[in-house]
Amino acid sequence: MPPRKRHPDRPLQRGLMRFWWRFILVALIAYVGYTIWLGGAYRNIEPFTAGQCVAVEAPPGPEDMAILPGGHAAIIASQDRRDRDAQGGLHLYDLTSRPGRLTRLELPPSLPFHPHGMGLFAAPDGQIFLHVINHRSADRHTVEIFLLQLAADGTPTVRHRGSVASDLFVHPNGIAAAGPESFYLTNDRGSGPRWMHMVENLLQLSRSTLVYHDGRFARVVAEDIAFANGVEVSTDGGAVLAGSTLWRMLLAFTREPTSGTLLRIGSLPLPMGPDNIRRDDNGDLWVAGHPNAFAFIGHAMDPQKESPSMVLRVSRDNRGATRVQEIFADPGSLISGASVAVHNQGRLLIGAVFQSTLLDCQLDPKQFKDVD
Repeated sequence: MPPRKRHPDRPLQRGLMRFWWRFILVALIAYVGYTIWLGGAYRNIEPFTAGQCVAVEAPPGPEDMAILPGGHAAIIASQDRRDRDAQGGLHLYDLTSRPGRLTRLELPPSLPFHPHGMGLFAAPDGQIFLHVINHRSADRHTVEIFLLQLAADGTPTVRHRGSVASDLFVHPNGIAAAGPESFYLTNDRGSGPRWMHMVENLLQLSRSTLVYHDGRFARVVAEDIAFANGVEVSTDGGAVLAGSTLWRMLLAFTREPTSGTLLRIGSLPLPMGPDNIRRDDNGDLWVAGHPNAFAFIGHAMDPQKESPSMVLRVSRDNRGATRVQEIFADPGSLISGASVAVHNQGRLLIGAVFQSTLLDCQLDPKQFKDVD
């Protein structure tokens, strides 16, 4: 029997295989480490408040808010996210006293209402329009448009003008009103089954989109974003800001007011994953968010677990440069999972995704801390 021939290239092939497996393992470990670092898992949050806050009992999940023109009240959208079948609501928070008084607004009883993000548009004629994302079911999402009317004594009423639906509303989260019936909307995830959403978050896949609805039709105006969240339109209507929770940054776009088309022009890194973005009367942005994404996930699964929160102010200094200041930080003892902050003349309200609490704060601008 002749001797078996040896193949001198086999040891080389085995060596290459070992090299590639080690390379893949090292790359995977590095990616996991980067994901953990980016999510803020090891970050300690020191309590800080640039002023004084009082806790106010609220309906479960006061996730989004907006200050009404004149600054005498705020509108709050709430939903018990630990009981998805529970009907959500809209509430008016009186800002003429501190703490204020909450009044539930009457909605059509036949309307299934499970609100998420909310936008407000004040028309030149004084009419106030509310645009509210409504998760009617796990697979059906609409935007409800309301007309808010205030009587002479301040008594509020809302009139439901209609619902807007589109196949492009995949999993809407944040919304910014651009007109009585036009708005920008963020999808925090791409299409597909629920398990795909977890894959998107773990791998930081940029499958989120920003959608513009002009009052008649919807179209995607920005994409390739990782977990798009809050969105806001500038005072002059010439720019749009959107938050990426996974990338921990704000994305800036120029806006063509007539068509609504966007062009991305830059980004601003933040020390947290931004949630909702709100603009005050001075044009400054107030951003609430989550410094530790893993703690927020734990809080979402177990209400006994605390989740750190942070509120930042983004403004322009005297030279026109962007200035980021820390206004509020809490490890979870005052509020867990803060999702929104609205400001008016030194008054700051902070809402949360799950808790039955909002914070009513009186700020001292001298205590604002610049963020490097």
